[in-house]
Amino acid sequence: MFKIDQFSAANEAAINQFTYFAQLSLANVERFAELSLGAARDSVEQATAHAQSLAGAKDVQEVIALNSAALEPVMKRAYAYSRTAYDSAAETNNEVKRAIEKQTAEFNRAAVAALEEAFKYAPSGSEGVVDNVKTAIAAAQSAYNNIASINKQIYDTVEKTDDQNVATVESATSKAKAKKR
Repeated sequence: MFKIDQFSAANEAAINQFTYFAQLSLANVERFAELSLGAARDSVEQATAHAQSLAGAKDVQEVIALNSAALEPVMKRAYAYSRTAYDSAAETNNEVKRAIEKQTAEFNRAAVAALEEAFKYAPSGSEGVVDNVKTAIAAAQSAYNNIASINKQIYDTVEKTDDQNVATVESATSKAKAKKR
């Protein structure tokens, strides 16, 4: 039935999977740390430059103009930061999803192979039960494929909606900026 080499292979696969997810997590933390440090560095530089320009202002109107002009780059940086963070998270999510799908497919294949092996040793007269089990496995695999397909459609819809929202915000920002001029 369950052989030692299968057990060893399953343990090795689990260790490899854990290592992969640990490396993926560390790479993701590293990306976010670099992104955050870069954003902090840019913010300090921009704040310093803004403070210096405010210190040289001659009147209240110039202070108001400098503050208004400083708002747009801040908003652009915030948008760029959030977009980069979202893209990084989405990329990591896709990596995890691919790994889990691969693992699930391998597990299903191994389970079917193990059941096929067990069915070889089923007592005579149990063909009906074996056929029912095979049918149940096929139905479960079909249901899993349907759920995976629906999940992908939902994910694609959410991503499309997010892209549309970003485009709407960019459009509104451009229109507001054009009205100011």
